[in-house]
Amino acid sequence: MRILGFSVIFVSMNLTIINSFFVGWSPNMILRGLIDPASLVCVLGCVIGTSLVAYGSELGKAFKANASQEEAMTAINVYKLAVRVSIGSGFIGTQLGWIAMLGSMGGTGMDRAALTGGAATSLITILYGLTFAFTLFLPLQYYFQAKLDKDF
Repeated sequence: MRILGFSVIFVSMNLTIINSFFVGWSPNMILRGLIDPASLVCVLGCVIGTSLVAYGSELGKAFKANASQEEAMTAINVYKLAVRVSIGSGFIGTQLGWIAMLGSMGGTGMDRAALTGGAATSLITILYGLTFAFTLFLPLQYYFQAKLDKDF
């Protein structure tokens, strides 16, 4: 499971890099606006990968509706990790977007597509990271915390 987790992280980060530096490949020509598959993969891939690395086969406990106290504690810790990693991977994607933007500014001919693609990756990735952290993972963490507090 941990090898799978590291593989998911590696693939998701490489897709973000490819999207940032090789704009012609990007599926953004079809899906415009707030939908950026590479940024989504960057954030969710890192969350899934680090959760697999940290918890392995115990990860399934985070998804049980009627969890025991031990399973609820594991779920709380999984979602705490997911909050931190989603914010962190959003900032990593932001840095990759900035690097792509600055890299396209050098030389005689500035590539505007790379500049705007890097800016979009930068902004959307942090948006996804913060959105998943505060609208999905944090509420799930508090849900399991409330269940655990109710059992005492």
